[in-house]
Amino acid sequence: MEFTIEPSSDPILVHLTGRLTLGPQLGPFGRQVAAAIASRRPTAVLLDVGRVEEVDSSGLGELVILYTTAGQHQCWLCLIGPSPRVLRLLETTKLSGLLPHFDSRAEALRHLRPQ
Repeated sequence: MEFTIEPSSDPILVHLTGRLTLGPQLGPFGRQVAAAIASRRPTAVLLDVGRVEEVDSSGLGELVILYTTAGQHQCWLCLIGPSPRVLRLLETTKLSGLLPHFDSRAEALRHLRPQ
């Protein structure tokens, strides 16, 4: 898995590519996003998962940890562009209600800042 956190953005935008699964990048991903939440105090974190091919239980666990971290900082967390496969996994695990998801960044921003 590869990830990038856009510098100095609010909401924080994180781009993920590859597999959100147990592996050497999962820990650094969670720690860096959590550190960005704590230091930047954003209104929201948008996780762009459009290029995520697979998610396992460890990846789901990391998303739940980040959701909790965001909530502790009065921050909203959502997923952008999840594939049908990722959506099915969220629905099967009953996490689709916990982790809101949107087709695009623009749609998430409209939800975050209603007109």
